[in-house]
This record gives sequence, C-alpha cells and structure tokens, in this order.
Amino acid sequence: MAAGWLLVFSLTLFHSLVMNLSSEGPFPSAATIKSWVEKMQEDLVTLARTASGVDELAKIYREYSNLYTVEANKARELVEFAARDIEKLLSNRSKALVVSTNWISLFYLFLILFES
Repeated sequence: MAAGWLLVFSLTLFHSLVMNLSSEGPFPSAATIKSWVEKMQEDLVTLARTASGVDELAKIYREYSNLYTVEANKARELVEFAARDIEKLLSNRSKALVVSTNWISLFYLFLILFES
C-alpha cells in the first residue's frame, strides 16, 4: 500500500516538474516550488496516515467506544506487578530445572546400578 502511494507521489511530482518546466522555462518560480512543497507535504501526510492505520483505529474507536472505557493507570504499579510475576516465573523455572536435574541424576544412577 505504501509503495502505491509513493508511486503516485513520484508521478505527481514528475508531472508537475514536466508541466511547469515546459510552461515557465528552465527554472521554476518560487511560487511553483512552494506549491510543489505543499503538494509533497499533503502526499506525505496522507501516506503516513494510510500506512500507519491511524484513521482506521480512530474509526474503530468511535464505532466500539460503548464497549470499553479508557481510564488512567498507575504505570509504576503495573511495572512492579509485572516484575513480580516475571520473578515468580523465573523462580518456578529454576526449581523445575533443579528437580529435572535431580531426576536425571537418579535415572543415570539407576541405570548404572542395574547395568552391572
């Protein structure tokens, strides 16, 4: 999609250059250059809005705003809560690795004892 807008933008700019060069001579006027810049700005804004999907997100927000609420949060508390959860998960994983290592050791010991 972005490539399509870039192509349209390039063709529009090229068309403007060709048309203005043929009508004004070899060097464009300040007014012509200003109009090119304004057109490029409009095209870039349109491209950014389309590529980012911001218009679509705004539409979804308006359409489904009755299904949710937006509230302020306490970022520090959320980060602390997430950090505690991550610490718990890592602790559980470490314990599981220790248990697994113990079982593997017992298994090898069992094999060695009954192999002889």
